[in-house]
Amino acid sequence: MGRLSGRGLTRQLTAMGLRASKGGPGHRLRSLALALATAFLCCAAGTAVITMAADSAEQSHAQARAPRFTGKFPGERAVAHWRESGDTVGGLQHSVIFVEPLTPGASPPPGLSAWPRPGEAVLSPALATAGQREGISHRYGRDAGRISAEGLTSPSERLVYVRPTAAKSPEWDETMEISGFGDPDPTPFGDSIGVVDADAFMAAVLGFLGLPAAVLTVVALRCGSAARDRRTALLDALGGTWRHRALVCVGEALWPVGAGALIGTVPLVTAAYTDVAVPLTDYTLSAAAVRAWLPAVLLGAAGAAAGVLVASVLLHRKRGDGRSPRTLTEGRVKRRYALLCALGLVLAMPVDLGPLAPDYRVSIVQYAIGIVLTLATLPTLIAWAMTALGLRLAGRSIAKRYPGGLIAGRWLHAYPGVIARLVVAVVVGLGLVSQVQLWVSRTTVAATEARQTFDALGDSVLIIRSRVQPASHIKAFQEDTGQGRAVFALLQDRQEPAVLSGPCASWKAVRLPCPPPRSIVLRDGDRRLSELGRWETGTPDLRIATGDIPTTGARGGIAEIKLVVISRPGDASAAGTVREAAYRHLGTAPLVNVLAGAQLGGALLDETIANWVTLLGLGGMLMAALAAAFSALAEFQVFGSRLAPVGVLAGDTHVFRSTALWYLSVPIGVAGCAGAVVSAVLGYPMVTTGGARWAPELTAVTVVGSTLLAICVGLAGGQGVVARARSWRPGAD
Repeated sequence: MGRLSGRGLTRQLTAMGLRASKGGPGHRLRSLALALATAFLCCAAGTAVITMAADSAEQSHAQARAPRFTGKFPGERAVAHWRESGDTVGGLQHSVIFVEPLTPGASPPPGLSAWPRPGEAVLSPALATAGQREGISHRYGRDAGRISAEGLTSPSERLVYVRPTAAKSPEWDETMEISGFGDPDPTPFGDSIGVVDADAFMAAVLGFLGLPAAVLTVVALRCGSAARDRRTALLDALGGTWRHRALVCVGEALWPVGAGALIGTVPLVTAAYTDVAVPLTDYTLSAAAVRAWLPAVLLGAAGAAAGVLVASVLLHRKRGDGRSPRTLTEGRVKRRYALLCALGLVLAMPVDLGPLAPDYRVSIVQYAIGIVLTLATLPTLIAWAMTALGLRLAGRSIAKRYPGGLIAGRWLHAYPGVIARLVVAVVVGLGLVSQVQLWVSRTTVAATEARQTFDALGDSVLIIRSRVQPASHIKAFQEDTGQGRAVFALLQDRQEPAVLSGPCASWKAVRLPCPPPRSIVLRDGDRRLSELGRWETGTPDLRIATGDIPTTGARGGIAEIKLVVISRPGDASAAGTVREAAYRHLGTAPLVNVLAGAQLGGALLDETIANWVTLLGLGGMLMAALAAAFSALAEFQVFGSRLAPVGVLAGDTHVFRSTALWYLSVPIGVAGCAGAVVSAVLGYPMVTTGGARWAPELTAVTVVGSTLLAICVGLAGGQGVVARARSWRPGAD
C-alpha cells in the first residue's frame, strides 16, 4: 500500500470497488440482486414510517372532530346536540351522526363548511361512492355535499352527518349536548372504531416485508463472494486494514445500492402527492398525511440504503474463503443460535394473541418478534446440522468409495454459510405462507356462519329496529318498501316464544298461506324464514301468526319494535329502498341491518385484516422467492466452476449429479420439512386462542413443493456442471 495515503488512497480503493462492480464473475447477478434488495428494503422502511404518518394523521383528525360533551367538560356552554347511530352498505358498517345546532354562531364539525339544513345530509366521498347502487345519497335526506378531508381520518372513511327535520327531531337530552369539537381523549366513531392498532400493523410490516427484505439483502451481498474474498486476501497481504477493505466493499456496492434506493423511493414519493388506493383492502392512503412526514419517509429509505452499505462491510469477512459468514462448528456459536431460536419460540407462545404480554397490542408485537427471531435463526441451525451430516456422509463415502458423497460431505462440513443462505429463503417463505393462511382463516364460528348466511341470502332479509311508530308511519313505510316485499313484526316477549306476525298480504308475498291469529310453528322449507328463526329466536322452528304490526299504544305501550322486510333473493334494489323508507318514516335513527348483521360485521372486519395480511404476505413471498432464485443461481456459478475439473479425474458425469443432489437438494429438502414443523408450532397460538384454523393440506403442499424444489435445484445444478465440464480447460487460477 506503500506510497498512496490519505485522500488519494481513499479514492483509489473506492475506484477499485467501483470497477469490481462492473466486471468479474457473477457481477451482473450480484448487482441485480443488490439493487432489488435495496429497493425492497427502502420500500419496507418507508412503509414503516408511512404507517406512523397515517396513524398520526388519523389520531389528529379524530381528536379535532371529536365532540366535547358537556357531561365530560362541565362548565362549558352547550352549542349543539350530537347523537351517534350506525348503518351498513354492502355489509360494512359506518357511522351516522345526527346533529342539531343550538346557537346561530356554533361552528360546524370539521370537514363541513356549514351546518346541514333540516332534512339534509352530508356524506363522505367514499360512502357516496360505495353506496351509489343503494341510493345512499338520498337515504338520510337531501344530499348537501361531501365531507372534506379535514373531517375524515382517511380518504376511504365512510361517514355521514344528518340533520333531522323539525318533525322528526329526536328526543334530545342533556347527555347529547356538546360545547364544540376537539377532545384529546375522544370516543371513537367512524373508521376509528375498527381501525387496526398501529403497533400491530407495524409488526406485520416488519415481519412480512422487513424480514424477507433483510434475507434478500444478505443473499445479494454474498453473491459472488469468492472473487471478493480473493481481493480481500490481496489487500491483507499488502498490509490493508479494515478501513481499506471497507472502502473497497462500499465502492463495489455503491452503484447497485444507489440504483435500488432510487427505485425504492419512487413509490414513496408518489404516495406523498397522490392518494393511493391500496389493493385488496378498500383503504386509501392520504397523500397529505404522507407529505407531512415526507422528510422522515425519505430519511427512513436513506437509512435502509445506508444499512445495506454497512452490511456489505460487516458481511465481508477477513479470514476464510468468503463462502461462510461465520464458522458454525464452534460449540459457542451453535449454542448461541439454538438459544435464540428457542427464545423466539417462547416469545411466539402468548395466550390470547399472553402470559408474557399485558394486553392484546403488546401480545401481537411480541408474537411477531418471536416469529422473526425463530425464522431468522432456524437456517443457521439447519446449516449446523448439515455440517454434522457432511462429516458422516464423507466418512461413509470413503468406505463405500462413493466420490459424489465424499465431495458433497466435505463441502457441507466446510461451507455452512452457503447452506444457511441456500435454505433461508425456503424457511422464511414457508413461515410467511403459514402465517398468511392462519390470519386469512382467523374468524369465529358465528362470524363464519354469518358470512355463509349473507352469501346465501344477501339483502333479502332486513331487520329494522325502531321506536314504536304511529299507524300512518307504518303504512307509509310498507308502501315505500315497494311491490313484492313483505313487512312483518317480530314480537318478542320474555314470557312467550318470539312470533313473526304480519298481515295476509305479507304472507302472500312470501308465497305462504295466511296463518291463524294464534301462533303456530312454521313447517315450510323457506330458508329465509328458517335462517331468520335461527339468528333472531335461536331456533329454525319459527312461530308465525297473522296480525297487525304494533303501533303507538299497542302491546302495553312497548317502546321499540323489530320489523322484518323479506324480498326476493337477488333483488339488488332492496337494501337501498328499504333503508331509505326506514329513515323517511320510522323516526330519526332506525337501525337497519341484514340478517346476522352483528356477527357479519366481525367477519367482514376479519376479512379486511386478512386482506392486509395477504397483501403484505404476497410482497414478502415475492422477496423470499427472489432470494431463493438468486441464492441458487449464485451457488450454481461457484458450484460449477469448482466441480468442473473433477470431470478430468472422474471420467463420467455421474459424480456431478450425485454431488449436486447431496450438496444442494438435501439441505433444501431438510429445510422444507423443518420449516413446516416450526411453522406449525408458531401457528399453535393462532389456532388455539386466535380463532384461526390450520390447513393440513397446505402443510402437505408446502412440504411436497419444497421437496420438488430441492430435486429441481439439484438436477439443475448437476446439469449445469455437466455443461461447464465439457467446455472446461485448465487455466492459471
